[in-house]
Amino acid sequence: MIATLTSRGRRGTSPDGRRMARRSVAIATALVVVGGLAACGSPSPAAGDKVALTMWQQWGGGHEREVLDALISRYEAENPNVTITETPVTNNAKILAAITGGNPPDVVHLGSSLALGSWASVGALTDLTPYMASSKLDTSVYIQSALSAMTVEGKTYGLPFQAFNAGLIYNTKLFADAGLQPPTTLEELATAAKALTKTDESGKITQLGFAPNYPGPDQGQTCPLITYGYAFGGSWFDANGKPTPTDPKNVAALTWEKSIYDAIGPDKVQNFLSSAGSYLTGDDPLESGKVAMMFDGPWSIQYAKDNSPEVAAQLAVVPLPAAASSPSSVGSTYIDANPQIIPSGSKHPQEAYDFIEWMTTNAQETATFSDAIANIPQLKSVPSYSLMDDANYKTYVEIANGSGARSWVQTASSSTYGTNLCQAQDAVLLTGEDPATALAAIATS
Repeated sequence: MIATLTSRGRRGTSPDGRRMARRSVAIATALVVVGGLAACGSPSPAAGDKVALTMWQQWGGGHEREVLDALISRYEAENPNVTITETPVTNNAKILAAITGGNPPDVVHLGSSLALGSWASVGALTDLTPYMASSKLDTSVYIQSALSAMTVEGKTYGLPFQAFNAGLIYNTKLFADAGLQPPTTLEELATAAKALTKTDESGKITQLGFAPNYPGPDQGQTCPLITYGYAFGGSWFDANGKPTPTDPKNVAALTWEKSIYDAIGPDKVQNFLSSAGSYLTGDDPLESGKVAMMFDGPWSIQYAKDNSPEVAAQLAVVPLPAAASSPSSVGSTYIDANPQIIPSGSKHPQEAYDFIEWMTTNAQETATFSDAIANIPQLKSVPSYSLMDDANYKTYVEIANGSGARSWVQTASSSTYGTNLCQAQDAVLLTGEDPATALAAIATS
């Protein structure tokens, strides 16, 4: 979820998380010591003893924190022998330093799953698999793609809470003014992107049809190329978890992105985006009514309701179209969830597990949280809540539960791999590099 923390939940990548993969060798020795301490563990408290859990969370200090504190209060009321103190810690490097230093919190809420592969590979996380078996956790209650994001080499290192995905947001007024209907294929989307772009006498863009790379990591979001590869029928990993950046369908996806940039003008697109207001504000391209389509999550529409209600009333969302060559790939989306993890060295791992299992399987708590922050329930079934009456939000829930929702494969280097894909995307779109060449340059070992 959250890299740049805001008043609503959203997906994101963390620069700190991306750096962790490169630090794994340097910290491995320290983690052997931490792992040894964790194996010894602290004595289980006697029945009736008070247990004080510490939780570090990446929701931050805003609206999400208020919702989290209310959830914690309800858990404490049901479990009077447990108290939980939560603290916002948004820096992944600080979290990892606490683990390697042997003084971690008992529970950590991470903003995305991108660090799990590298952290698990060096022993920084508690394997939850035996706890899940002991408690007879029914994992079928979760959206399976969200749970998959918590898994590294067959072991589960986190439980998901609140999922996030993306769909194609479009401005119905701008489409109607142009006499167009929402695209049904990615090829139609590319054509519409050109038709919906307007320029002034100097050639400066005043209305942009679509920028395939916006929003992206610069706005705290995942790399859109990942989903476009899926929409072309491609795969970024083989059956053994080895990266496959040069899958021809992945190359086709990046070539498609480049075709949109080339048709409009790379410099013009970049000048338009660089002069636009900050993402998720009333001056950003979507909320200002200056972009006709954007591939993003439900939070964008909810922010628009707060910041630009007139424009928000014009917005609708549909599942991302597929390439004409892969019609079954309609509704493709990268999906992730907020991992609730137990660091190696947690003083109360069992009590920590009991809390995160309750948190992530409690349908009412999930519904309350989703309603408050406009993320997607990680559970397949939850009680009805007010946001469910919003047609656009319901579409996102359907996309999350659809066959096109795909989570990232977790390996020791998968976070770095994702970063490299977006760097390749930038090289192609911004400097005109050949898509096949850019993807072939990505290391796969």
